[in-house]
Formats: sequence, structure tokens, C-alpha cells
Amino acid sequence: MLIIVYLVVVVIFTVPCQGKHEDCDIFPKNPVVEMGSDLLLTFAKSFGIPCLTYDPRKIIWKLNGKKIPEEHDSFMNSTGASVVIRNVSFPTGVVSCNLRVAGKDILIAVTDVKAGFPPEKPKNISCIQFFRKNVACSWEPGKNTFLETEFSVTYTFGHDFSEILFNRTKHHTYQFEDGHLQLFAPLNVTVKAENALGEAFSDVLHVFGLDIVKLEPPVISLENPILRSSIRVNWGRPKAPRSLGLNCEVQYQETGSNKWSVSAINMSLKKEESFDIKNLKPFTNYTVSVRCIGDNMQIHWSDWSSEITATSHGDVPSEKPDLWRQINAPDEEGNRMVQLLWKALQIPTSNDGTFWFRVQCKSKSKPWPDLVLNTTSLKASLNLTKEAFEISVVAFNSFGDSPKAVLVVPAVGEKGLQQVKEVEAFSYKDLIWVKWKTPDVPVNTYIIDWCMDDETCEIDWQYTNTTNVSLNGASEPYQRYNITVSPLFDGKPGTPVSVQTYLKEAAPGPVSDVQAFNVQQTTATIKWREIPKNERHGFITNYTIFYKDDKGLESYVTVNSSVLEYLLDSLLPNTKYIVHVMASTKAGQTNSSETFFTTVRYSLPFIKYSSLAAGLGIVVIIILGISTFAMTKKYLLPEIPDPARSSISKMPLENIFTANLNKSKQDGENFVYNLLIIENASDLPLQRPSIISAESKLITPINPPRGPSQAQLSLDYYVSGDGYRKQMLAEKMLNRSLSNQPLLSVSSTELQSEPGSPSYSKNEESPMEDISEINVFEETPSVNAYLKNSVKARELVVRENKHYLCYEKGTTPEPSVMSNAKQNSAGQAYVTVDMFSHNLSNSCNPSAVMERKENIK
Repeated sequence: MLIIVYLVVVVIFTVPCQGKHEDCDIFPKNPVVEMGSDLLLTFAKSFGIPCLTYDPRKIIWKLNGKKIPEEHDSFMNSTGASVVIRNVSFPTGVVSCNLRVAGKDILIAVTDVKAGFPPEKPKNISCIQFFRKNVACSWEPGKNTFLETEFSVTYTFGHDFSEILFNRTKHHTYQFEDGHLQLFAPLNVTVKAENALGEAFSDVLHVFGLDIVKLEPPVISLENPILRSSIRVNWGRPKAPRSLGLNCEVQYQETGSNKWSVSAINMSLKKEESFDIKNLKPFTNYTVSVRCIGDNMQIHWSDWSSEITATSHGDVPSEKPDLWRQINAPDEEGNRMVQLLWKALQIPTSNDGTFWFRVQCKSKSKPWPDLVLNTTSLKASLNLTKEAFEISVVAFNSFGDSPKAVLVVPAVGEKGLQQVKEVEAFSYKDLIWVKWKTPDVPVNTYIIDWCMDDETCEIDWQYTNTTNVSLNGASEPYQRYNITVSPLFDGKPGTPVSVQTYLKEAAPGPVSDVQAFNVQQTTATIKWREIPKNERHGFITNYTIFYKDDKGLESYVTVNSSVLEYLLDSLLPNTKYIVHVMASTKAGQTNSSETFFTTVRYSLPFIKYSSLAAGLGIVVIIILGISTFAMTKKYLLPEIPDPARSSISKMPLENIFTANLNKSKQDGENFVYNLLIIENASDLPLQRPSIISAESKLITPINPPRGPSQAQLSLDYYVSGDGYRKQMLAEKMLNRSLSNQPLLSVSSTELQSEPGSPSYSKNEESPMEDISEINVFEETPSVNAYLKNSVKARELVVRENKHYLCYEKGTTPEPSVMSNAKQNSAGQAYVTVDMFSHNLSNSCNPSAVMERKENIK
């Protein structure tokens, strides 16, 4: 429904307007006003006649699509709706008249508006008469009017100014054709400027035709120069009136420079001209051009000729090189390596730009021949001895040598000259500045050398006569520079003074390799790696160690830049800590990565003393155990020899009879006598060895009768090293030593003769006296408790059919009973090796046997 109403209203209000469209419009139409003024616009049937078709109260005014504020509207019943635009400040604009219908704006009229300024008076009219071409005039139009402006040029010439040319242009220049040239007549020129807001006229220019002539640029060429350090330029006369003399200018500059030098030449009426440009840098490229002008009050110079590049002629180098040196530490003999450094000259010394230098070195104390070196390099190395040397460097070419640069290398150990005072280096306006105070004696000049503090340390230097200078070339930010200031006293350098600085500082690189070690109960040592020089980006002012326990309590401690490890104390036992290190410069800070450590529960001394006490306790227990075991074994578990494990049973029979049975204790040594018992004679070898005498000599072999009835007991002896102690019978009891030799025992009842066997008494004749008479048991020591408790029955083995051990050759031994062998109180009888060895050694001796036989008889 609303849409239908809207369409009806539009039709009602638009149809009448369309029928009278030419009668209702905005007045004035397309106005042009001066910028900054007010503009009144009216919607009317015609100028002064209102348009009654539209209600003025529903008219909406817009400027460039934006509604003009209503306070600028004006309602006039006699003329219609109008609007005032205050202080017009736009060059162009569009003003529209709109009708408000049902909340919508309907365009019913529109107009363009322009604003600007009236033209200013043209100034500085200038006319140029190009010889034999045309006349061109130009002027200054004044400020921008923002409106379309036309210029009318009036050109009158001739002696009576009868000839007039009039032309229009929208530019501020104009050219007349060749037919209107007048070299020798006066000219008048006037310019009028005009636009929609007004017009303006220039002053009249009065000139003479020849005065405004402008010549073409000359054509130049080069010629080989005659003079040193010079360039010769040639050019011809440009087109000009014959009677007109010329003046010319030659401009030149070093190629790549922006500073021109100009020389004037009076060419007059000559057809060609040449000029020598002098006092140039030798072997240097220059850019050259020429221009000319008439010498009769002409106004305009010709344009500059095309530029050409020329190389100046050579000459003797006029300046000495800047020379400096670096001296390495001398060796044990005082020899040192000297690095000479010099800078290239500001001018080349040869046509191809190559620099040649001659280095000369001579000793100041010894008449050595001078060392001379020619090179194109800017440095040289000399291996000098400990004496003082004078070094000079000159630049040279085919024309001669430059002034000499001289430097003295002092002798090793020579006392240095004075040094500058209070040297400071700082950064200011993106430059490194160095200042110092002069020494107490006059100084010729100062040398400042510097290099970046890295592995290469490429040195640069400069001379200065002031005490405050900026370093040319030290432009790397975040890099540390080593700077040295040395005064020069008549070529002799004073004691150098060094400082360090940064052009610009920043936050340092990260702290690396943070570690915790020697962690104790309440202390821990934190260590970190020093930041490399090229990553510090400034002077490290301090390090800050942050550490936090597992409860979140954080602490920190700050140390100076020279400290790379720190002992943290007052820590909590058995606690985990998080630690990191922060490095600081003037420009910022950087943190390291975090590391962890845990303090111990007990301190190291506590653990050490506890371990020591535990160890001592274990040692005491072991000693007590060993002692208890030894005492138990000694008194409760005595050792009983085992015949089966005797080593003598495994020995060959031939080796058994090698003992010296007569040998007894000598020099405190104990000798053991082992007893071998063979029960059956059939077990013996075919040829028995004889019993060994005390002198270890063989006796006639024993040849016992064959057959079982005649088997006899054979007692053989073998003596082997230490072991046996002499054992004797005491109170009818025999003792033995602790050895592996088995004991021979029989029961006490077996001491009687077996049935059917012969018995012998003491008084019966026998080849040997009985054992009791031989004093086999001479000593009767006390009872051996060890043997006493060993076994219940240990008896001496004596059988009826036993042969005597010793007999003469060809005799038959007679049996005998050991009548003197007695039992001990325990009913035991013992036989010991000592006893048998003692008696057998004596009884088996042939001389002893014969002696006993005589005694028996």
C-alpha cells in the first residue's frame, strides 16, 4: 500500500515539473566566482521569477553530493527557494536541487560551480633570437588562477614599429617564425593575460634584435697536452654574425664529482680555439664542455657543448703517503715482525691507475745496507732485529718521486716517549668520536688506528692535528672497536693508549652452557660460558642469577661481568631448584635457558664419617670372625694328617732314597723325615735300593728272600725340606710333628710276637742291639695334646717277621722285638719319623754296626 502511495506522489509532482522543465532551474547557471567569496544560488522559473510548482520548504540543496546545512537556506516568496554557499574554497563543484518526497530526495535541477583567481600581470618577458632560426619569447604568468587563462602576445618590430604580430596561446611561451627576424632593428613585446574573472597586461619589452641572439653550442675535441697535469681542449667558432666577436667558457670537473670549475677565454673572431686546463691531478679522468656568447652586449649564452671525458697528463706525485706500522712482540733474540701500512694517494701515479711505492729501511745504529722494496701493494712485512730502524715510503712514477713519509721503529727495550692523557671514546650521531688531552711536550700530529675486535682485526687509521676527531669507516653497529691513539714527535711515535667502544649497543646474545655442580646440602656452584665477543653487542655490565625452589620462592644475586661462576648458599636440603642466568648491557638484557639441580639430603662430611664408621665396624667384625675361627680350629678341630694325600706316595722309588738321614737342625732350620712303609716285599722293585746312610752313600742292596714265608717289613726313608719337628716319647708316649706323613700304629697287644715266630730277648745274640739299647727314645718331652686328642688308638707297628733294617753284606738279619717300646698312659704307642731317622741313621752306619758287634761279643 505504501509503495502505491509513493508512486502516486512521484507522478503528481514530477509530471508538472517535466512539463515546465526549461522554466524552473538554478540561477545563475554554471557560475564562476573568485575563490574565498560567497555564492548565492536560486531555484526559479527564471531569474527573479519564482517557480511556484514546487513547495520551497521541500527543496534540499546539495554540494558535491553532500547536503548543505539548512541555516544556509533562504526562503523568498517572490523569487523562490535559494541557498548561500559561504567562502567558496574549491576549484570546481556540483550544486544540485532536490525535492523531498516520501523520505526520498528526487533531483530536479543541477549546475556546475567554478572558483579561481583573476590573472596576474605577466612578468620578466624574455625573447631569444636563435640565429637564422626563430624568435622565442617567454614570461612568468604569475600564480595559479585555477581557471583557464589565455595569453595574447603582441610583437612589433621595425624602426617605426609598423609591423605588428598578434597571437594567442594557453602557454607562457611562444615562437615566431624565421621570416620575422630582425638582427639590427628594435623590438617591442607585450603580453596580456585573460580569464573569466579578468585580464592583466605586462610591461613592454624594448630590445635590439642583435642583443637577443643566442648561438649554437660549439663542437669540441681533445689534443695531447704538452704540460704535466693538464688537458688540452679544441673547438671551432659556432654560427654567428661575421662581425660579432665571441667569448667562451670551459667548464671541467673530476669524473664523478659535482663541483665544476670554469675558465673564461676570449675567442674574438677566430675560427678555432684551444685551451690548456692546468694544475689537474695527474692521470685523472675529467669531464669537459664549452659554451660561447657574443662580446657585444649579448644577453644569452649558448648551451653547453656535449661533454667529453679526458685523462689528465702525468706529473710527479705531489703528496706523501700516510704511513703507519704494527709491531709484533719480539722473540728471545729480539727479532720482531713489523707490518707497514700506508694509504693510497688521492691521485694515481700512473696512467692505468696503478700505485707504485718504494719502501726503504735502514738501521740507525749499524752500517747495514739499506733494504729497498718496490711494490704496488699498500702494505709490507719486514723482519727486523732489535735495533732501531728508520723506514721511509715514497710514491713514484716516470716523472719522479713524491715527498717521503718517514717513520721510526724504536729499538727493543727503548723507553717510550710521552703519551696522550685521558683518552675517551664514545658514540654520537652515528659516529665514533675520540678525544684526549695533549702531552706535556709539543706534538707534530696524532695517529688514531682502530679495528673491530675479532679474529681478523683489519686495521684502519687516520692522521689528525686536533684532539677531538670522528673515525671515518667505523660504521658497524653492535661490534666492539679497539682504538689506539699515538702522538708523533718528529716521526717518532709516543707510547700508545688504547680504549674500546661500540658505535651502537643492543641486548647481548644468550648465555649458554649454564651448569650446576658441586651440589651439597645447602650450597651449589652455578657456572656459565662467557658470551663470545661478536655476540655481546655491547659491554656486559653484570650477570644476574635467578634461582627458584619447588615451592615457587624465587631469589636472585647480581655479580659483575668478570664473574663466570658463583656459589649459591643458604639453600634448602633435598630441594629441587630451577636456575637461569641473565646478561645485561646498557641497551637490554637476555636470559639463558633454565637448568635444574636438587640439593642432597645429607651433607658430604656426614656421609663420609658414617661410611668410615661402618667400614671400621665391618673390619672389626671380620677380624673377630677370623680370630674366632682360628681359635675354634686350633682347640676344637685339630688337623689330622691324611696318608692318602701324602705326596711321597706318588714319587718314584728311585728318588725316595736321596735323603741325608743324619741331617738335623742346622742354622735354625727344621728338616722333615718322611717314612715309607711297604707291607709286602712283592711290591718292591726287582732291585731294591739300599738304606741311605748318614753320609748319603749307597750301601749294598738288600736282597730279601723270595716267597711269602720270608716276606719282611722294609722301612725306607725320604727327607723333604721343612715340616717335621722332632718328636720324642715321654712317659711311654711318642709325640709327632704336624706333617702330612702318616703315623704307624698297632695296638699294644700286637707288640707280642705272633704265634710261631721267633722271639728275641735282650741277651740273645743279634746283628743289631734292640732299639732300646740304641737309645731310639732318648728324649721324653711332655705329652702332645694335639696328638693325644687326635685319635683314640695310635700304636707302633711291629711284626714278628720284620727284618732288621741294617745288616752287613752276606748276613741274614735276625728278627727283634722292640722291647723298650712302651705304651702311654692312654694305652697308645707312637712311632715318629724323627725317632726312626735318628736311630736308623746311627744304626745303619757300618762303623756303628761293627762297634756294636764288638760290644755284644
